[in-house]
Amino acid sequence: MPRFFVALALLCALPFAAGTSAQTIEPLIRVAVGPVDAAAPLFYAVKAGIYQKYGLNVEIVRLANGAAILSSIAGGSTQLGQGSVLAIVEAYAKGLPFTAIGNLATYDPEHHNYATLVPVNSPIKAAKDLEGKTFAAVGLQDQSSLATYAWLDAHGVDRNTIKFVELPASATLAAMEQGRVDAATLYEPFFSAYMATGKVRIFANPFDAIGKRFSNAVLYGTPQWVNEHRDVVDKFLRATQESATYTAAHEREVTPVTAEYTGVDPSLLANARHDGRSSILHPEDLQPIIDAAAKYKLIPKAFPAAELVCSCALRR
Repeated sequence: MPRFFVALALLCALPFAAGTSAQTIEPLIRVAVGPVDAAAPLFYAVKAGIYQKYGLNVEIVRLANGAAILSSIAGGSTQLGQGSVLAIVEAYAKGLPFTAIGNLATYDPEHHNYATLVPVNSPIKAAKDLEGKTFAAVGLQDQSSLATYAWLDAHGVDRNTIKFVELPASATLAAMEQGRVDAATLYEPFFSAYMATGKVRIFANPFDAIGKRFSNAVLYGTPQWVNEHRDVVDKFLRATQESATYTAAHEREVTPVTAEYTGVDPSLLANARHDGRSSILHPEDLQPIIDAAAKYKLIPKAFPAAELVCSCALRR
C-alpha cells in the first residue's frame, strides 16, 4: 500500500473524542456530558477541531446521567460538565460548590420541543379532564415534571387527584397504547418520534408555564477550577459559542455527530426539534427555574440566579 494511504488510514483510526493536538498549549480539559441533544455543540466542536483552533485540548467524557456528571466534577475527574438547570440549582441549594459558566440550550416558545402528549383518540380535551388520570414521568423531580406541575396549577387542575408514575420515555408510547398511562410530558427525540407515529397528539406545552424564555441546560464547573483557569474558560466558551452558532444553522449536518456520541438512532434525531443553541448566559436565564423549584419544594427557598452564574460567562 502506498505510504500516503498508510498514513491516511492511521490518521482516520485516531479517536476523534480526545480532541488533542501536538500544537495544543493548554492542559487537558475533560468535559463530562450525558447522551443528550443539548450537548451537540460540544460534540461538534471536538469533531470539527474548533477547540483545537482556540488552542484548547478538550476531551469529551460520556457519562450515563446528570448525577454521574455532578459526581465526576465534584471529585475532580472532570473539570467541566453539561447538565440540566434544575440539577445544578438543586446541587447549589444543597451547598455543593458549582458555578454555571455558560448556556447550552434555551427554551423558545416559538419552537416547542417539549409537550404533554395524550393518545390520539383520548377523551381528554380540557385541563380538568386530567383529574383522576395517570401521568407518566421519567423523573418526578426533573424539569419536565416541574413544568407539568406549573402548568396544571396554572390551569386549575387538582394535582392531588393525578397519579404520577415513573416510566422511561422509551416505554411511554407502549404504556399509552395499553391504557396504563393517560398522558406524559416528553422531550426530544421521543416527542417528534412519537408524534410521527400518529398515535399521539399534543395536549399542552407545559414549559410555557415556567417562562417565555429560559435556559434548559448549562455548562458548569467548580468555582475553584474555574477561577484558576479564567483564560482557558474564556477560550472554551468562545469556541463553544462558535460551534453552537454553526450547529444551529446546520442541525441536519451535525445530527450524525450527535448520534455517534449519544448512541441515539440517527433516524430519531433527524426530525427532532431543538432548543436554542448558544453559550451566552445571563442570570435571568436561570431565575425562572429557580423560582419554580422553590415553589414546588424541590429546593428550600429561591435565591438570586446571579449567585450561581460565574462572572466569566459570555454576556454579549
